[in-house]
Amino acid sequence: MNDHPQKVTDDVARALERCAESLSISEFSRVTGVRIELLRRFVNHQVNNIRAETWDKIYPHLKPFLVDPKEQPRARRIGPAYRRHAELVGMVSDQKVLLDVFNVLSAGKRQEAISLMCENNRASSSKYRSLNADENKLMGAYLALPPEEQNTRLRKLLTLGKEEIRRTRRELAG
Repeated sequence: MNDHPQKVTDDVARALERCAESLSISEFSRVTGVRIELLRRFVNHQVNNIRAETWDKIYPHLKPFLVDPKEQPRARRIGPAYRRHAELVGMVSDQKVLLDVFNVLSAGKRQEAISLMCENNRASSSKYRSLNADENKLMGAYLALPPEEQNTRLRKLLTLGKEEIRRTRRELAG
């Protein structure tokens, strides 16, 4: 616990502004237990010092915003970068989710995903020029399913994707 008031420096004020923009001032107030009116005074430089008890409440939420963005480690991307193509823009949301999840999977899990979509389904591959052969095979099988079955299988694939992302994050962290 800190016993001394925290000076509201320009860095602290900027961090407060960024935190309030990120969460909203009311959400920031809710998670910290500090009154909105007091938080606004800090953000608007109307107060020079923050009492120790108040600082202890807001600091954990403010800490990520106190580090210079240039010094923050960049998050590692899992899966490929966003692709821009007219065909992809024209897809419905579930199709985009299907492709996003598919692209974070390892090669073995991708074949498992294709098998999941093709199970009891004699569909042919879709013909999207912006997709590779495996993606077209997956998409063709998905589109041939009735809507309720599309939803069920997409949810199964999402579970598989979440497991894969967790595994990848553990590997990156360890």
